[in-house]
Amino acid sequence: MLLLVLSIPSVVLLLAGVLFLSALVEQRFLSPRAVVLSTVRARRSTPEYTEAMVAKQFEEMLRRAK
Repeated sequence: MLLLVLSIPSVVLLLAGVLFLSALVEQRFLSPRAVVLSTVRARRSTPEYTEAMVAKQFEEMLRRAK
């Protein structure tokens, strides 16, 4: 009985932790801003590629805002 009572809060905490980590990963690595910044910071990317990537991400953000 005690194990059942303790398992419910632990499952809730586990789910909250997974949701927090997924939001953090999405914000830091998968957001359009993070993609643009990683492209700009890359040493091997050419200015033309960077410009095209920034324009593509900007267009996608404008479409989502509508």
